[in-house]
Amino acid sequence: MSIHLKGLKPGDLGEVTLIVGDPGRVELISSLFTNVESVVDTSREFVLYVGEYQGRRVSVCSTGIGVGSTEIAITELLENDAQMIIRCGGCGAWREGINPGDIILNSGMARSEGLLSAYVPAVYPAVPNPLLLSQIHNELTSNHKTVHVGIGLTSETYYLGQGRTPALKTRIETPNLIEYWEPRGIINCEMETAVLYLLGSLYNIPVANCLVVHVSRTNEKWTNDEDYRRLHRESAELVLNAALKFVNTNSQ
Repeated sequence: MSIHLKGLKPGDLGEVTLIVGDPGRVELISSLFTNVESVVDTSREFVLYVGEYQGRRVSVCSTGIGVGSTEIAITELLENDAQMIIRCGGCGAWREGINPGDIILNSGMARSEGLLSAYVPAVYPAVPNPLLLSQIHNELTSNHKTVHVGIGLTSETYYLGQGRTPALKTRIETPNLIEYWEPRGIINCEMETAVLYLLGSLYNIPVANCLVVHVSRTNEKWTNDEDYRRLHRESAELVLNAALKFVNTNSQ
């Protein structure tokens, strides 16, 4: 029995498992499924539904925000025989010309110092399965989505680690991280993908991401909540299509 994904056992998960940060997004994405079953619904951040999509068994699980809870969720998904994990999340764009509502697929991740240092040293690359990422890219562009591919940054913090200054009386000065990272090829920042990429490589399962841009950090323009939900549902459907095509191609 999983310690945190209580109720989950081997055989429950589908051929593809999507992970999202927000527990509320599990219900949104599982509306694409038929024969939906709630497997995990804890008092914390973990909610997991399974169901069928195009006649195939699939899963969607929330991870909460940040490295710690994501490491827990992915590890316990792997313990219960997850075959493929794709993060369908959100991010902030750090490059001009990438707009709210666009899609980012990360071909690799830089990361905070210390992030998962218990697993691998900082020089170990955090990268997706390139064939799976390519399949997702093809599906998105074939359906007229605006897609950007490049290296992102996974930060362990939301505020200082992403160059934000909290509205507190005591102000801690931080360097302009966007000015540092953007010339080095970083196109976006978020808080979970590097965990998925590292664990996918270590435990030899295909992983990738598909991130909806919810804010441009160059001008602080945000998507509205209604559009954000719609975009997440649409992109998740295309990711599922791509993932099942990947399974069909690589199981022959």
